[in-house]
Amino acid sequence: MTRGCAVGIDPGERWIGVARAASGSDLALPVGTIDRSAGDAGTAKALKSMLGGEAVSELVIGVPLRPDGREDAQATAFRQFGEALAESLGALCVAQDERFSSEPPTVNDNQLAGGGRKSRARGKKSIQRQRRDRERSHSTAAARILQRWLDSQKGHRAREQADRGV
Repeated sequence: MTRGCAVGIDPGERWIGVARAASGSDLALPVGTIDRSAGDAGTAKALKSMLGGEAVSELVIGVPLRPDGREDAQATAFRQFGEALAESLGALCVAQDERFSSEPPTVNDNQLAGGGRKSRARGKKSIQRQRRDRERSHSTAAARILQRWLDSQKGHRAREQADRGV
């Protein structure tokens, strides 16, 4: 496996949110959104382009588990999609529970996604604004998924060090 960045994806039926963390970093940042209608090969190509050809070491895919923690048909399909995408990237696929990753954004999420500005006009949003908001919400959800995984890895490393007495 190559050493590269960790990428988190929030797959949906139509859109895929993308986030990344640089190699050795513990911070997930939203990157963008991919239209899934191009098919699996098109999705892989779009993801590689979005990352600027950077190597990916782990692909963390959000899997919607049931309340009891088990996978349903949709979760299985998303995990299989992630495994195929990771294989095309030469990366390790890691499934991460995505429950609650699409909660309403917090102030910090808005700032991370480039938002935080107040709208001047009230009323119906323009089509461009709706698109930007959708892209931010999917990529922010991907960043939450990736951040949970990064935090769990950090916890595993801390426990291993404590066990060794470091």
